[in-house]
Amino acid sequence: MKMLFITTEGFDTPGPNNQMAMTMINDFLEEGFEVHLVQSRRKKINPDIPDLIKDKPGFSCDVVDRKVIDKSRFVNRYIDEMKYAFQSFTYWRKVKDADVIFLQSCPTVVYQLLLLKIFSEKPIVYNIYDIFPGHAYDIGVMKSKTLYEILRLIQKISYKLSTVITVLSEDMKRKVVEQGVNPSKVRVVPAWYDDRAVKEISDDENRFIKKYKIPTNKFIVQFAGTIGYVFNYKAILEAAEYLTDYKDIVFHMIGDGNVKEKFITEAKKRKLSNIEFYPLQPIEIVPDVYSACSVCIIPLNKGVIGNGVPSKAPLLMACRRVIVNSVEKDSEYFRMFNANDIGISVSNDDHKTLAKAILDLYNNSEKLKTMADNAKIFGAENYSSTQNTRKLIELFYEFINDNY
Repeated sequence: MKMLFITTEGFDTPGPNNQMAMTMINDFLEEGFEVHLVQSRRKKINPDIPDLIKDKPGFSCDVVDRKVIDKSRFVNRYIDEMKYAFQSFTYWRKVKDADVIFLQSCPTVVYQLLLLKIFSEKPIVYNIYDIFPGHAYDIGVMKSKTLYEILRLIQKISYKLSTVITVLSEDMKRKVVEQGVNPSKVRVVPAWYDDRAVKEISDDENRFIKKYKIPTNKFIVQFAGTIGYVFNYKAILEAAEYLTDYKDIVFHMIGDGNVKEKFITEAKKRKLSNIEFYPLQPIEIVPDVYSACSVCIIPLNKGVIGNGVPSKAPLLMACRRVIVNSVEKDSEYFRMFNANDIGISVSNDDHKTLAKAILDLYNNSEKLKTMADNAKIFGAENYSSTQNTRKLIELFYEFINDNY
């Protein structure tokens, strides 16, 4: 089987889903599939092709250069991504022998889908990591209600043009079905981690700890990822302020993003010396980073859960780390952690309770250990790549067997 894999973001630009995409492509190749990747190049921070899949038999790639546009300039980004759809067309149009098309979601996916429908008769798997435009509107990046309604109607066309839609959670499936999509067309394939490579790294072997000479006798509350519009830095500020008297509790903020400077400025203004900032780390040491803490925190703005899901959560479970979430109370994601004793979820408008949850784990080492062990097992049972990329592979075989 040959797959045409089209994505708007390339591996060169750090993103929360790079690990998933890399593992997914590797598993497709190991299944014996051929994969031709069409991707963009913008920030040139990482190599275009990760070492895991570079030079692997059956893999080929085309890269389209693009400009870097700030996420706050929504209209400019939308026009640029629309332009990319036509730029990438000149590359994937040459791939005549693909059996299936795997299309990663982006705000302008409808243009890719229209071109694919006109120039290709192959089944299309529309893989959604973030639901658009709900994600952009609900977190406040998109301000106009009129624009939101127009783009929502366009997105419905994307759903109709797709053969199958895959999403990361039941919360996301509910959002898509609410747009009038037949539930049978929507498949839930949860986020995954590479269970052959991601594991807890001991302090003695931890490259991140050694790189920054991080003391291991502190209770470290860590966030590592994109410090952008979905990230509720105010929750961290409030929690850190509440816990200032506990000198052994330190917050490590690792990564970059559009709100990082505001975050740093406000932390200095409040004189919060218990918050420390570190730059974005290479993808190769992600397990080291996630293992270099006592607990991990995922503080999200309202509107994120349901439109998306934290892709770092499975990686953290694989590294045997307890997650403290600040998210929507009415979501399945919220319920999952408390119901399975694998972490703690609190409402994302209750920062005091967030601080108390951290303090509870700080004061109860046995509870922390039990949750960490539970998280490791739960992650292996629900989020391993062995299980979840397999679901996609079986889906592709369905296409062949049913002659889509």
